[in-house]
Amino acid sequence: MIDSRTPTPVRSPCVKVCEMDPVSGLCRGCQRTQDERDWWIAYSDQQQRDVLRRCEQRRGVLASGTGVLAPSMGIVESRRRK
Repeated sequence: MIDSRTPTPVRSPCVKVCEMDPVSGLCRGCQRTQDERDWWIAYSDQQQRDVLRRCEQRRGVLASGTGVLAPSMGIVESRRRK
């Protein structure tokens, strides 16, 4: 039986197109920064959701050609339970 209180893990936005764009500094596949890619597993679920929102915002800016790209989440200390 599945416990309804068990949180669903956040899925990585990786689409296996792991190439950094030298102009934007973002992964061409998922729009994460290098730090966000490197630190994905150390981020808490909430931080991962925040990265996903930033990726969506960046995708929109890149598609429209206007706006400012969301800043990187950067390096964080892991808040996951051990």
